[in-house]
Amino acid sequence: MTRRTRWLPVLGVLVAAPWFAEMAWGGIAVTELPLVLVFLAPLYGSAALLVREVARRAGGGWPSMLMLAAAFGVLQAGVVDQSLFNPSYGRFDFQHPVHVAGLDVSLYFLFAFVSGHVVASIAMPIALAEAWTRAPSRRRPWLGRLGLPVVATVYVLASVVNHLGVKDEEGHGFQAAPVQTFVAVVAAALLVAGALRWRRRDVTDVQVPSTVAVAAIGFAAYLLYLPGESGAALAVGVVVATGVVAVVGRWSTSPRWTDAHVTALVIGSVLVGVVMPFLVEPYDDAVTAGREVVQDTAAAAVCLAGVAATWWRLRVLARRRPTSGP
Repeated sequence: MTRRTRWLPVLGVLVAAPWFAEMAWGGIAVTELPLVLVFLAPLYGSAALLVREVARRAGGGWPSMLMLAAAFGVLQAGVVDQSLFNPSYGRFDFQHPVHVAGLDVSLYFLFAFVSGHVVASIAMPIALAEAWTRAPSRRRPWLGRLGLPVVATVYVLASVVNHLGVKDEEGHGFQAAPVQTFVAVVAAALLVAGALRWRRRDVTDVQVPSTVAVAAIGFAAYLLYLPGESGAALAVGVVVATGVVAVVGRWSTSPRWTDAHVTALVIGSVLVGVVMPFLVEPYDDAVTAGREVVQDTAAAAVCLAGVAATWWRLRVLARRRPTSGP
């Protein structure tokens, strides 16, 4: 039987991935959002779809998707836009504490960029799209015989365009050294290999908190995991991320852990977008205070509306059919 592409969740991921990756934090003019979305959806959206497709076709779950997401983060920051190695990229100071000589990379930005891609570019859009999907389709592949090669081709082309555009506009012609590119590619390959070899852990009878508590954990962890740009902030981020992965990983082996818990964890993270735009600096330093408030309020409103709509959708699906565990 010919497998067809499920276009509704695919379109949802294509829109949500660039939104959470770059636009949910405010700082971008409302009039520029459509252009940013059109430019970044083929890159981040296609990557998220391919991560999910590879994991689901291989029979993997969230551990596999998170490792594949980390591989994407390494490739994106290390090879595509080369933000990991370029001292002129954006407004970041790469002579940062925890700077590693030889590779000429900051461990702080390595953690920040890769973890940001794992959570915002990949995990959040996939989890929300799956929350909107009925239970039988949540773990099935979404891309059909035509959709898969189309999305893969779009991702490759978007990566080339992004590489050339960043190199010309923000990179000032920077080109990573061969050893830097080699290390990034090898690290990504190891993560992909680990994702494909991952097998589900044995079921354990552990207690699982309520979905409200899980949402609170998602909110607190995503809001506080990088409290600054310093070596101390890196240590906090590593501790928070490791703790969340260990605890949630333990809970997910329980039969009491359901799709509702996964969605709650992501909803908590999405709610960070309601407050974060008002806490971070805008991309344009010359923006007026009034315009900044409008931009931040619009970004917060979109995140809040997304949470409300997802909550409503879950109630509708719950009335129709109970969800199964992961």
